[in-house]
Amino acid sequence: MKYWEDLVGAPDHRFGPLVFGGDLLDRLLDLMGEKHPVHDDDAFARALDRTRRIVPGGFIHSITSGWVVQHGSPAAVVGLRTLAWDFVRPLYPDTPFWFTTRTGRSVEIDDRLGLVESTRRVHDDNDRTYAIGRMSVVVLRRAAAVALTPDPAAPGPDTDSGPDTDSGPDTDPARATTAPARTSERTER
Repeated sequence: MKYWEDLVGAPDHRFGPLVFGGDLLDRLLDLMGEKHPVHDDDAFARALDRTRRIVPGGFIHSITSGWVVQHGSPAAVVGLRTLAWDFVRPLYPDTPFWFTTRTGRSVEIDDRLGLVESTRRVHDDNDRTYAIGRMSVVVLRRAAAVALTPDPAAPGPDTDSGPDTDSGPDTDPARATTAPARTSERTER
């Protein structure tokens, strides 16, 4: 798991090749209801000067994000702050593509969270761009993650306290856990 400190000044990463297959596209179009003809109908897409139907932009974001988590390293993302994509040229099903991620600005929000802005560029094997995504995500800081780690000596939620008994609140300070602090929406101190 990567935390905010790991992402500050991180080197660029290149992933791929990936292929968004036609069968996967069909299943996701059915599931998501994204039935615009440029994504679903080769003849319609050709009438618009496309070679064939194209992969929806939202699917490009989703598959590249999933690929980072599965083949790179998941980050302790708390939430997505902003997301914007520019789709430069169409990505066709069954076409290999690559993508790079570059960390831009990183800002401390507070002692628990940090903000990371990054750029994701999707391209072909000749480095011609399909799409450019810019996003900012709120990421947990390492010290906050340590504070959230459960104490192995503390009883967990599956601890059996006997048949039908309710012992009430636990007042033993040795077993007390710290509740997570409130998050701040501000990005500057």
